[in-house]
Amino acid sequence: MSDKRSGKIVVVSHCILNVHSLEDNLAMYPGVEQEVIELLIKKGVGIFQIPCPEIELSGIFRKALPKESYEHPKIREIYHNLAEEITRTLNWYIKKGYKISAIIGAEGSPTCGIDLVGKWKENVKGKKEFPRDIEFVSGMGVFMEELKSALSRINVYPDWIGIPGKSIRSLKSKALEETLDKINSIL
Repeated sequence: MSDKRSGKIVVVSHCILNVHSLEDNLAMYPGVEQEVIELLIKKGVGIFQIPCPEIELSGIFRKALPKESYEHPKIREIYHNLAEEITRTLNWYIKKGYKISAIIGAEGSPTCGIDLVGKWKENVKGKKEFPRDIEFVSGMGVFMEELKSALSRINVYPDWIGIPGKSIRSLKSKALEETLDKINSIL
């Protein structure tokens, strides 16, 4: 009997494999981000699901918030510890000879965004509301910053890919298609 493992592992944000972890009104699928998961299956990679950092911090009944709501030393410490725990587990795969090929995050997320995060718009008067008073800016989510730092300490440098969520897709219609092409070319 021969072993058919590809030796490639992709680390995926929790909500890509379980949309039930998203805040209200943000899910575009009944269960998983179907096109993304189908492509990963087609590419023959192992999938390592990250626990949802926001659920770990605030539970399932939370409101969607921008990145600055997570920029607090105590929150960063919680995310640092979670990133270290995940890195310890991933290091076992690396020691076995497997490659961590990519980290797939949730683009626009204040914790799991890769290239874009939501921030409060400047000069908003009165009480700020999500999504009306949010804009997407260049940057990485708080948890992904911690994970990237933890992985670099063990000399692991995967590709980083952000899956555009509902808000970003409403602004850029080809965002998902472009991201799927990127995943296809990397893996």
